[in-house]
Amino acid sequence: MRAMSRPAFLRLFVAVFVLQGAFVAFTQTAKPPGPLRTERIKGDLHLISGEGGNVALYATSEGVVLVDDMFDRNHADILAQVKSVTDQPLKYVINTHQHDDHAGGDMKMLPIAEVIAHKNVRANLKDLKRPYYEDTPGTPIGLPRITFNDELDVHLGGKDVQAYYFGRGHTSGDAVIYFPELKAIHTGDLFLSTRPTARATQGPPRPPGVPIYVDYVQGGSFFEWSKTLDGVLKLDFDIVIPGHGPVARKADLVKFKSDLETMRARLVDLIKTGSSKAQLVKILEDDYGWRSTGCPQSPPTGGCLQYQQVDALIAELGR
Repeated sequence: MRAMSRPAFLRLFVAVFVLQGAFVAFTQTAKPPGPLRTERIKGDLHLISGEGGNVALYATSEGVVLVDDMFDRNHADILAQVKSVTDQPLKYVINTHQHDDHAGGDMKMLPIAEVIAHKNVRANLKDLKRPYYEDTPGTPIGLPRITFNDELDVHLGGKDVQAYYFGRGHTSGDAVIYFPELKAIHTGDLFLSTRPTARATQGPPRPPGVPIYVDYVQGGSFFEWSKTLDGVLKLDFDIVIPGHGPVARKADLVKFKSDLETMRARLVDLIKTGSSKAQLVKILEDDYGWRSTGCPQSPPTGGCLQYQQVDALIAELGR
């Protein structure tokens, strides 16, 4: 066997050193999984929550359908939560969109289940324009094997699950998942039942607003968001599983849409009457609870994502 030349050996040594360093950096920055809990919503529909986005678990006699799968680090705990509800195998995971707090576990789900998403989710993941995993950089991305355009039906164990695409909002690939027998939906981050925190000091209450994040890099739109919700509200449902926050009702989604439009109209007026970026950012933080203080311009940072795309927001609302 020929001896390795000194230059080749040095190149191999450097490559191993770099890979080892990257692995150490990843393992040192990786966060441990947080505790999860499961609660029954109605019939065989359950909610898994505790970290990342809300996960819906729908048990049937032939298998389980999950909506979203949180972060990569939550994978084992989510499977344990499924096992606590049913012995039936996991068959399908439907993504509401591609952000890592909702679809971060896709890579580990692909060997055991079919992962389904809107076609724009797969396109966004294949053509990333900025780091995707804001929470844990370096986590591998799982591409859905099944995609759809406007509507998709899953029939399993005598039960139906429907996925709808009504348009852009949070991203360009937001899907709403409908459980017709239960009159329930999962909205992903098109609707959040969390609300801005109260003011830290005494003063008037915050004006109507919503804690949304328009991901312009991945196709989101503040203007189109409310039109997308118009489509959602045409479904026959009572129960709403939001992307984040407690389970809500249809009336909560109606109010959310109204507050979104009131907030947007005010921001449009501020921009078109000459408010500066600094003035607008201060209003967003003071009146709507969108954090900007202490936020870097990049990379994507938890709690700062709204601020980090405020230039795109101003450009859209100022048209």
